Amino acid sequence: MLTARRGDQPVGNGTLSGTSCRQCGRAPSRPGATVCPRCGIPFGGAPRDDVALPTCHICYATVGDDGLLPSLAGTGRGVPIADHLAEHDRYPVGDDDWLDTLRHGDRIRVGRWEAPFDIVRRYLVTGVFDAGRRRAIQHDAVVTAMSQLSRWGAGASSIVGDQADWREARDAISALMERFHRR
Repeated sequence: MLTARRGDQPVGNGTLSGTSCRQCGRAPSRPGATVCPRCGIPFGGAPRDDVALPTCHICYATVGDDGLLPSLAGTGRGVPIADHLAEHDRYPVGDDDWLDTLRHGDRIRVGRWEAPFDIVRRYLVTGVFDAGRRRAIQHDAVVTAMSQLSRWGAGASSIVGDQADWREARDAISALMERFHRR
């Protein structure tokens, strides 16, 4: 059973049922349930305007105002987050099994450096260098390399004030990204 997580509470069951809460992703706990016990809105109804919308923990996409994400199958239809999570079984974002082999606790080895795993994975999946909301990034060679790649791309040959460590880290991150997306 595939589950998403919001805070410390499991949400959604990935059944591709089409019926789930579009605000929190929770599936009905019993047949015939029509209202989400967590949010108080009808299953399949749009989320309230005053709440934070759920984000996929696999690809970091946030649902739209209607509580739907584009289907990964390319059908052009929107799906609730629980169904979106189940679609990741068929449409993975990269080779997470391989990436986990480089993991040491909450850090990842990249070349001869280590960096926070969550920040590196988010960068590999989205190409966006961001620690997330209200999070500070501990700057090191790998984080600097991700910032430079995000800003200037892999083809940047002359960066003012460039250092050998940064160049080597950019090469290591580029190689990691190529391998991660080769699935």
